[in-house]
Amino acid sequence: MPIQRYWILTARKLNGEATPDELSELEALLAQHGDKLRTSETLEQVWQQEMPAVSPEEAQRLLALLEQRVPELAPAKAPARHWRSRLAWAAGLFLLLGAGGYFLLVSRAQKITSHEVVANRGTRSQVTLPDGTLVWLNAGSKLVYDDNYGIHQRLLQLEGEAYFDVARQADIPFEVRVKDATVKVLGTTFNLRAYPEETMVEAALISGSVQLQYKQPGSTHQALLKPGQKLILTRHPTGSSTFTPQWELLWNKPKQPITEIAWKDNTLSFDKESFASLATRLERWYNITVVFEQPVLKKLEFSGSIKGEQINEVMTVLSRSSGQFTYHYNQASRVLRISRK
Repeated sequence: MPIQRYWILTARKLNGEATPDELSELEALLAQHGDKLRTSETLEQVWQQEMPAVSPEEAQRLLALLEQRVPELAPAKAPARHWRSRLAWAAGLFLLLGAGGYFLLVSRAQKITSHEVVANRGTRSQVTLPDGTLVWLNAGSKLVYDDNYGIHQRLLQLEGEAYFDVARQADIPFEVRVKDATVKVLGTTFNLRAYPEETMVEAALISGSVQLQYKQPGSTHQALLKPGQKLILTRHPTGSSTFTPQWELLWNKPKQPITEIAWKDNTLSFDKESFASLATRLERWYNITVVFEQPVLKKLEFSGSIKGEQINEVMTVLSRSSGQFTYHYNQASRVLRISRK
């Protein structure tokens, strides 16, 4: 029976036992019975959930009941195996047999573990993911992935800013989710910025290609970035999950560092950036608090780059170039006060 064979192959695939020929057969059955795909996706989601333990006696009883319904599971037609392995192999058939969800719950007890890579304020981190992808995390950022990363997909959750050098694996999609947007790539280098406290999402593409998926009023939009392009998504009023896009170019100044990715090389780079915006970056970069004694100073703009300096050295450079403010840094309280000259 084709449908029954479909579920047998699905169970073998989920348990990691399917041969290349069986996977090809499953694809052919999916093409003939596309209406079953939704159920298959549901099963795969359930399969990844943490399941409660079950005693060997109860497992054997349930398996015996199932073997009465599906002869393919009986020992005479399937190689002898440990009861846990047989239960895991059989679990994919249970939805078809209509015996309820309990058997799925006892079929898998493996816990899916999440992994976090954190760069606290005042620090930056670099990590190599299981697939060989290199990630640099800027200060005040967090990257999350789980044990399934690199198996059927490469899914990451980002809060903050990161630079990615993605290992090329054309058969395994690479996705980074930030706020209400998703970046999809196959192999590329790009910078992604999406701090929780900011209203914007910023993607800057260095090489390759990425697709940025985001919401606009009444629809979901997909934008394809080319090397040298930057897309800034600004969130609509508070509470909205929609964005307004703005396109910019990255390298319009020859021999100048790319502002968007200079941070990974320990360089502060800014191009007509307001003092308010720069102060926010300084707070993350040095783990300090910036206080403007006169709010009008927030509107000052700066262009340039400073590499690997201490906060006092950075502020001395900025103060001299501006000529309009002075500063005082309290190292004990980590508070930087800026006032008009």
